[in-house]
Parts: sequence; C-alpha cells; structure tokens
Amino acid sequence: MGLTTKQIAAAETNEALFRLLLEELARLFPPSFSENTAAFLAALRTAPQGMRAMSAIYELDVSMALDDLAWHFVNHHDARLYEETRLGLHELEAHEAAVLFEKAYAITAPRWDELGTVLQKLQGGEIHGWLDSTGIQQQIDPLNREMWRLKNQNREYGLIGYWLSYARSHPERCVGGESPTKGGNRPLPDEAK
Repeated sequence: MGLTTKQIAAAETNEALFRLLLEELARLFPPSFSENTAAFLAALRTAPQGMRAMSAIYELDVSMALDDLAWHFVNHHDARLYEETRLGLHELEAHEAAVLFEKAYAITAPRWDELGTVLQKLQGGEIHGWLDSTGIQQQIDPLNREMWRLKNQNREYGLIGYWLSYARSHPERCVGGESPTKGGNRPLPDEAK
C-alpha cells in the first residue's frame, strides 16, 4: 500500500516524515533501478509528482556530499537524468539550487558528447585531468561552493531537506503511486536531449 496524505499529516517530526518518504521511494523505485537507467526513467513516469521529483534529486544530493557538480555529470551522464533532476529541483521549490544546476550543465553541455567518449576511455584521475584541461572544473567550482552553501543550510538533510517542506506543503502530490506500471503526470524528457 502506498503513502497517504493522512500519514504525512501525522508525521510530527522531520525524522518521522523523512522515514515515510524514504519508505515510499523504496517502494516506487526499488534498489535494482539504481543500475538500470531505463527502468528508473520508466518508474519516474508512473510516480506521483512529488515522489518523482524527490527521487530525481536524490543522486544530486549524494554527488554534492561525495563529489561536486562536475562529477555528478560524470557519474550520471544522461541528458534525460539531467532534465529530471532540473525539473525535480523546481518542483520541490529548490529554485536557487535548480539555477546552479542548470548553470553547471550549461558549462558542461558544449562538451557533453566528448565527455561521453572520455568516460569510455579514461578512468578516475584521467577524468579529473580532462575536467581541468577543458576548464570545466574551474568554471563549475564557484557553483559548487554555492550549492554546498545551500546544502549546508540544512546540515541534517542537505538538499533532501526540500523533500520535507514540499511534502508538508503539497502532500497530495506525494501520494497515489500504487503501481510502477500505472499513470504518470508528465512525459519523460525527450530521448534526443
């Protein structure tokens, strides 16, 4: 059974609400989807609007905890994932983070195809060298600092803190995803992007 608006309203603490949201995300997006982009994107299509947005920004939060924006695009080199994350940030009313994310992508986009080739040929340290030699890293570093500032405003939850205020403000957008094969509220980003 899926998450309900009553459960969201009854969650008295942020921790209780966070646990409910995580459980619902795990139900809608099983761990097996983390290695299967096609399955993940298909599941996004069927998820309630809020759950879709929350799931889409999760990896960005991880990237900002472990790496940075440039490495987010290295680790998630798929324009459809970029678009889902961008839309997810806006849906969650994380507009400042969305603008930073969009600017980082705009720096990377002119070399997006080249990055794909680099990822097939090079490994960790060599990719760092490529990011430095192209100027991508230096251009993105100021955006990283701003994104880390936003993330640190909510030290306990980071960017995922947007989930909590969103679920409390829009609980109806977080429920209704009974099956990964039903419905959906917006089409997937264009395959050609």
